[in-house]
Amino acid sequence: MKIKKENIIPTATLGTIRVPKLKKATNNRLLFTKVMDSPVLIIEIIYADKSLGKYETNSFNEIILLFFKKLAKFNNGSPDNVKENLEKLEKIYLRDKSFVDEQLSQAESFSNKDILKSEITNNFISYPLEYTDSDINEIIGLTEKQNIIRKTLDEYNLLMKDLALAIGINVNTLRSQASKNDITSQTKRSIELYIENIKLKNELEMYKNKV
Repeated sequence: MKIKKENIIPTATLGTIRVPKLKKATNNRLLFTKVMDSPVLIIEIIYADKSLGKYETNSFNEIILLFFKKLAKFNNGSPDNVKENLEKLEKIYLRDKSFVDEQLSQAESFSNKDILKSEITNNFISYPLEYTDSDINEIIGLTEKQNIIRKTLDEYNLLMKDLALAIGINVNTLRSQASKNDITSQTKRSIELYIENIKLKNELEMYKNKV
């Protein structure tokens, strides 16, 4: 099936690429799929079973990196750390495996086969083409924002209303930030100060018991 040219965005840029507001539900998948029957590389981006458009691009890596940088900015993440976080996943996706296998087989007949094999493989390595919710949060720097409220509640056996009272914030505001994974820097700092205060009180109590 031929693809209508008008349905394809000619160049993927920060201005043209579409990114979603991340959903609160789990098991949302982000996919980068090669569109067939086209003379150029066209990638369709799909999130939570919804297409975000088809784009012309120079490479998988280029559009994936571009997408995550804009996604981080749109969802209050950390755009500057996206490339580093992508590489931290330590996942390798080998594109066009049958073609690569054929090239590797042919390289066996050359004296510098090891060098050739390395070059062939590296030319077809890309970032993963599929990402889970946890992958996405890790890449765009939302892991800490997502966990700090829940982590504090669990570690100190608190109810949401207890933590809200302790840090001087409306309980509904705190609950909303936790559920949306959109924790403000003020809330984060207030929780950190609250934890520091608990630790200091515990240390003081231990000191009194020793005296």
